[in-house]
Amino acid sequence: MVLERREAVDSALRVHSYCVDCEETSKWVVDKTKVVESTKDLGRDLAGVISIQRKLSGLERDVAAIHARVGALRQESQQLMESHPELKKDIGQRQAYVEELWQALQQALKSQEASLGEASQLQAFLQDLDAFQAWLATAQKDVASKDMPESLPEAEQLLQQHAAIKDDIDRHQKSYQQVKASGEKVIHGQTDPEYLLLGQRLDGLDKGWDALHRMWESRSHALTQCLGFQEFQKDAKQAEAILSNQEYTLAHLEPPDSLEAAEARIRKFEEFLVSMENNRDKVLSPVDSGNKLVAEGNLYSDKIKEKVQLIEDRHRKNDEKAQEASVLLRDNLELQNFLQNCQEFLFQICKDIF
Repeated sequence: MVLERREAVDSALRVHSYCVDCEETSKWVVDKTKVVESTKDLGRDLAGVISIQRKLSGLERDVAAIHARVGALRQESQQLMESHPELKKDIGQRQAYVEELWQALQQALKSQEASLGEASQLQAFLQDLDAFQAWLATAQKDVASKDMPESLPEAEQLLQQHAAIKDDIDRHQKSYQQVKASGEKVIHGQTDPEYLLLGQRLDGLDKGWDALHRMWESRSHALTQCLGFQEFQKDAKQAEAILSNQEYTLAHLEPPDSLEAAEARIRKFEEFLVSMENNRDKVLSPVDSGNKLVAEGNLYSDKIKEKVQLIEDRHRKNDEKAQEASVLLRDNLELQNFLQNCQEFLFQICKDIF
């Protein structure tokens, strides 16, 4: 008994839900039909087409949803008429009414096909134009960055990022051409002031696109110069480290006080001179590269010239000190040799006397 009542209640609720769905769907279809019919008198100028576009915005999605709803109701009505033959006439009439409204909506859409096509074309163009100009503004902002690298790794990283922006620009080349082509098609032969404004936006698009490429090239040139400067800085630091080691050795070079020590010091100093010669290219490499950067008009030419001059001066002084040290050590060697000969001579005299 309870199960039968429950089934009866569920069945009644199912019929009720179907009737409610029919009413809601009918109202939905009527509303959308009114929207479509309201676009008939909006005109064919840009303002009218834009108004059509706004009114019909999202209509395609709604129509697809209505189509699915009508199909579901149709299936439900068949099942309900089989399970409730006493309500077959009422359910059939409700379903027929929904089908009639659905056909009316489709007919209204068909009659407005030209307006829908024009509005759709314009909508697609405006959306593409807005999206491209938004991307263009962001790309210009990225390219216009004034950040300058303060180290070689940072310079390499910024150049990689800048190259990635160029890749993004190249990927948008096709989008730019498509927006231009569709825009020119939209405004072709139009004299309406609002279409003329669209033409001005297209001109602005051209200028912005060209400006983006010029900005990228300018930024690329600046970053490349920064990379060259940072590479110079790296080589200069290496050269200065070598010069500092040479300077330390030359500053702590004391003449020995024995022949054996003098000979050992001479041998060690000759090894040091060989090391200086072997490092000559490393020391003078930043001088050559720095002078080349200055000749090319590098942004940091003043700093480069100052550093080049400093390296050249220190290198020259080290050469001079090395020459002086070489003379000093050889003179000391002669002195120690003389002193030892004197000692040996005195020793021999003393031996002969005693």
